[in-house]
Amino acid sequence: MSLGDEIDKVFRREVKSLPAYEKAQAASGSGVAPPVDEMNQLLMGLVIAAQRSCHLLAERIEQIDSAYRGAEGSEKP
Repeated sequence: MSLGDEIDKVFRREVKSLPAYEKAQAASGSGVAPPVDEMNQLLMGLVIAAQRSCHLLAERIEQIDSAYRGAEGSEKP
């Protein structure tokens, strides 16, 4: 799975699963703002998703670095 797909999956899981997300979607375009508590829940969901996405990116960089260092070491006599 590509990194982009993994990150999309994280955001879908963390944000779209929140009850506040569904309410915000329903209220969009109606001119009625969702309550502050629900907006705070959405914001925290975004923060958690961003944090987990950064962890995925760091893991992927470590994997690439390890693979590069492993390949670099195998070329030496």
